[in-house]
Amino acid sequence: MTFLRKMPFAVTAGLSVLAMLASACGSSSSSSSATTTQAANTSGTKASTTTAASANPVSLAKTEIAKYMGEPNFTAPGPPVDAAKLKGKSVMIVEHDTVSDALVEIAKGIQAAGHAVGVNVETYNGQATVSTIEQGIQQGINQKVGAIILDGVATSLVPSSVKAADAANIPVIGVLTGQPDSSVAGQGFGQGMYGGSAPSFVEAGRLMADTAIVNSDGGPINAAIITFDNPMGPSIAKGIQSVFSSCSNCKILTTQDIEPQNWPTKTAGAVSSLILANPSLNYIFPVADTIGIFASAGVSQAGASGKVFVVSSDGSSSGTLGLVQKGPVFSADPGFSAPWLGWEAMDQALRAMSGMKPGNPEVPIRYLDKSNLTGVSLTDLTNVFGNPYVAGYKKLWGLG
Repeated sequence: MTFLRKMPFAVTAGLSVLAMLASACGSSSSSSSATTTQAANTSGTKASTTTAASANPVSLAKTEIAKYMGEPNFTAPGPPVDAAKLKGKSVMIVEHDTVSDALVEIAKGIQAAGHAVGVNVETYNGQATVSTIEQGIQQGINQKVGAIILDGVATSLVPSSVKAADAANIPVIGVLTGQPDSSVAGQGFGQGMYGGSAPSFVEAGRLMADTAIVNSDGGPINAAIITFDNPMGPSIAKGIQSVFSSCSNCKILTTQDIEPQNWPTKTAGAVSSLILANPSLNYIFPVADTIGIFASAGVSQAGASGKVFVVSSDGSSSGTLGLVQKGPVFSADPGFSAPWLGWEAMDQALRAMSGMKPGNPEVPIRYLDKSNLTGVSLTDLTNVFGNPYVAGYKKLWGLG
């Protein structure tokens, strides 16, 4: 799958219409290199037991999910940063758009982190248009800011602008638009990038697959992936397939691409048609949880509630998590804290402006299903993810 170039990438972790859509859905009657993290013990009397457990997909899936059930802990992404030396510096946020709740919350996190360290933060709304996004990057270059943060903007959309910033010795940090990988230049966010901030989309995909295995209790899984032209889709699919490769009765029957502008009008119908055409289908894996809202409606339209289940990832909006709370169709939504992504992006900017190497770009995931969402207020997602990162980053930056 190639990244969409003619149409800008729309990060979909929570559109402003989410609450309304969730309500509507509630009333409505698409090669693996990752490996499992548990290895067999090859020495001593426990070897056969451990090997058997590792070979059991249900046991292994339960073990993996359990690691992510609680609120995530903060781990310093790198050595301390002397933020006091950077007071008065400026950072430019270039947002893909201000429609996505996730992007708005990421920007707020960057702004809060900048305020804490005395770094000036300016935002530029790209209005989901490549030319406007490029203007925002150029404005940052003209203003000679200390760093530019691309909030939901993939490098492949604006390669010449990233190159221009690099030529001006202005580091560029990406948020959400790459599979984090500290071992490569740009950390998985593209050529010319300093680094980035994102959850592991591969791990999110693995947790999605684990959910299906546990809920099916080892029974056959016949799934469909719904994706779109974006950087995270292939990584999520890779994670799903890496788990299914060790499960003899787990199959991906089909993968369908539905672009964001068509989600409200085509997803439910496509899912209903998939269910009717594939009687054995029992899981739908949308690569973004906003798609999951419409996919859940499609399950209901097909009269397949209780037979076909939706499992997605993002978990960063109250609308989708509300559907998981309600059940039973939308089963799980492992996700991440959008403000945490913002603080991590600022940490990367501080490291860049200090002449340091980039820190670990990966922000932790929390597994979310009805068991740990029941009774939780979703009006403030701090109730879901906590905010240990605030004190953690402040200490790392010498602020207390």
